[in-house]
Amino acid sequence: MATLTQEQTDFLKSHHIPMDKTFDASGLSSKEYKAKMKENGALVAYGVPPCPKGHTLKNKQANCLQCNPQAIASLKRQATSGEVYIAVSPGQLLAKISLVEDASNIIQQLNSENHAEINDWALAMTGRTDSIGQMENHLQQRLADYQVPRKLTADGKTTKASGVYDVDVHDALEVMNEMPFILSEIDNAVMDDFHARYSDKQLREQQQTEQLAIEEAARKQAELAEQARQKQAKLEEQRQLQQQAKQQKLAQKQQRQQQFEAKKAQKQQKIATQVKHSSLDGTLVAIPKSSSIKQSPQGFFDNQKNVMWLMIAIAVILAIMVTAYAMLK
Repeated sequence: MATLTQEQTDFLKSHHIPMDKTFDASGLSSKEYKAKMKENGALVAYGVPPCPKGHTLKNKQANCLQCNPQAIASLKRQATSGEVYIAVSPGQLLAKISLVEDASNIIQQLNSENHAEINDWALAMTGRTDSIGQMENHLQQRLADYQVPRKLTADGKTTKASGVYDVDVHDALEVMNEMPFILSEIDNAVMDDFHARYSDKQLREQQQTEQLAIEEAARKQAELAEQARQKQAKLEEQRQLQQQAKQQKLAQKQQRQQQFEAKKAQKQQKIATQVKHSSLDGTLVAIPKSSSIKQSPQGFFDNQKNVMWLMIAIAVILAIMVTAYAMLK
């Protein structure tokens, strides 16, 4: 077991840190004494392994208090009692949730400095806590998702206004009730009015979200319908092109057939003309069946000579027969 030295006691008293907020962490690891300090509400651990300068006073983050003035400032705030308050803006439906040592004039202060560029702040509730720092850390962690970035202009300087949240006061009060505090004052009229306004805003936002979802669904449906129409039009265009190509091929085939028939008719006309001329001249012309066989002029005259000799031979035979018949008679 360890005890606080006189030097450590004087150090804690000089920084207004209560002795009942200290914890003997002898023989415990940093993880173990951090858990014990949180469980007991202790702010300072002693009897821990010393820092390089030999100090053995540490906070819950295992920072040496005697070497780290910032840790002292944070520790003092955790050891200081004060008031937690909720102020609301009915016009902008925002809540200011913060801690001060005295909240008696907080509304006048917020409106006079146009805090977060708002000047219609109204006090909804106040309460008292034994640890401003612990309650402040709790609220910052639990309400982080609701925090709204706002500007604060004071003494000609613009900084960030802290503790401004887009949250319903009923939800904020439930978060505050997770930490020990004593309710000092609550204005139910202000609370209920803000809750009703905030609920209406949430309902409008929900309706807008649903309307946007409906519009988005309709837009996507229209896009799908347009895509289907374009696809159908493209298919129809392709079908028409294919039909046109088919008709064009058919027309070309018919044209080739007509050209073939015309050539065939022309050849037949030519042959008929040749036969007609041959008949007028008294000449027998043998027309071959196949149009691909052509008769040369020399062959034509050879045929004429053969016919002449044949006729002479027939005449001679007839003469002989007539003579023979006469002799027999």
